[in-house]
Amino acid sequence: MNEMNESSNMEEKPEKKSSAFSRFVKKYPLFTAIICGLIAVVLMYFAKDFEGNLAKKAVVEAASVELQDNNEVMLKLVCKPLVWSIRSEMLRGNIEQVDLLITDLVKEKSVLYIHLVDTDGNVTLSTDKKMEGRPIDNEKIENAMLADSIVILNEVDRVITVVAPVMGYDKQLSTLVLCYQPKNISAEMLRKK
Repeated sequence: MNEMNESSNMEEKPEKKSSAFSRFVKKYPLFTAIICGLIAVVLMYFAKDFEGNLAKKAVVEAASVELQDNNEVMLKLVCKPLVWSIRSEMLRGNIEQVDLLITDLVKEKSVLYIHLVDTDGNVTLSTDKKMEGRPIDNEKIENAMLADSIVILNEVDRVITVVAPVMGYDKQLSTLVLCYQPKNISAEMLRKK
């Protein structure tokens, strides 16, 4: 009777049919291996490309930060002798020479404007002649003018504003405001060098 139960159990279990995919794999194993290999190669190519793009972005970002820091240091160094020159000409009463100096300097690439601001906050001399006689309308610059040393302000779009006091013998004569916008760094620029 046990034998009869076992034979009836065998008859009750239907045989599983293989799926179309497994039948294809069994029928064409070499072709399936080639297709899987090609898919793996394509996936690895895109993964490496994506990883390479991330690495490029990281290098460009690190270079941009380093360049911004270097620009700030160099602008501070440039402003010291510029302030000394402006001071000496202002003490002699040669405002025309100061105007020539800042007009010539603003012709350099990336220098947006240069203002000389009096202690009341009004622009006395500027490369943007529309600003002369007007008060400074930037709160950050107004706050930086209170300092007795060179102040670097980072503005929108990587614009760097340098605020430097022009000191006389016993009091502040004026304040130099120089606005500078460095070039953006890109992956192409890094590749060229």
